[in-house]
Amino acid sequence: MTSEVRTVVVPLTRAQKVLAGVGGLFFAGLAGLGGYGSFASVQDVAEPWFGDQAWIVPAGVDLGILALVSVALLLEWLAMPMPALRWMAMAFTGATVWLNVSAAHGDATGMVMHASMPVLFVTFIEAVRHAIRRRAGIAAGTVREGIPVTRWLLAPFSTFRLWRRMVLWQITSYPQALVAEQRRRHALALLDAHYGRKWKSRAPADITWMLRDGVMLDQALDRVTELTTPPPPEPPPEPAPPPKKAAPRKPPARRQVPRQRVPRSVATDNEARALAIIDAEPDITGAELGRRLDISARQGQRLLSRLARPAPSSSTPAP
Repeated sequence: MTSEVRTVVVPLTRAQKVLAGVGGLFFAGLAGLGGYGSFASVQDVAEPWFGDQAWIVPAGVDLGILALVSVALLLEWLAMPMPALRWMAMAFTGATVWLNVSAAHGDATGMVMHASMPVLFVTFIEAVRHAIRRRAGIAAGTVREGIPVTRWLLAPFSTFRLWRRMVLWQITSYPQALVAEQRRRHALALLDAHYGRKWKSRAPADITWMLRDGVMLDQALDRVTELTTPPPPEPPPEPAPPPKKAAPRKPPARRQVPRQRVPRSVATDNEARALAIIDAEPDITGAELGRRLDISARQGQRLLSRLARPAPSSSTPAP
């Protein structure tokens, strides 16, 4: 399980920047005094071999140390540390200390005084390197937080396993590692309750591997939850609906026989008036009949044709 969460680097406050500046000034003063004192001591030691050129040895060593330290700090700041530069600077600083101690000619007090300034210089450089490396590592998400000593004392074996997983899977956050450990133990408890003591032989092999090594815990816990969750109870069967009552059958509708139109035996008012007019004037025209009845000439002609036609006799044989 790789940590993908990067801690946000909090910028320095104004007071912290002021304190860092003051420390830098003190360091510059220490470096100047140490270089001045070391220069004379190393020059005296190197004079039997270099003669008038003996000043080259302390100048070259001190400049080399400053150059190596500066480049090493820059690479640490860029999250690209090069241990060889650091160890080379330490080696040259140790050589400077040895040359200064040799200048005391075996006197313990002189040896301590000659060695004090180079040791302070190295200590300050290591403090600056640690701060730069820490902040650069926090920004890049590569600095691993330490485990509290109290946890090592209270649970040494489980703490060692936790630390081992943090180292193996690059878990840099201690709280995140604790959350992962809690999730892992939760999954183990679910498997133990579901399969019993021999859950390792009964559970799927990939889940056992994930939980043993502490990797892909999100996927492992999801699968464990899926395996150990009992299926939901089946709903009771729904009661059968009551049989539907048959709708009462309607009686067949009676067919309505169209009534035969019976010829009218009694004439309407216009027909009665027309009959009276035709009887009085057999030669009347249809237009005249319509005018007298207040109807159109065409209707009067039809009425005259129908009323003037002789009615069929019952004795006349049908065709």
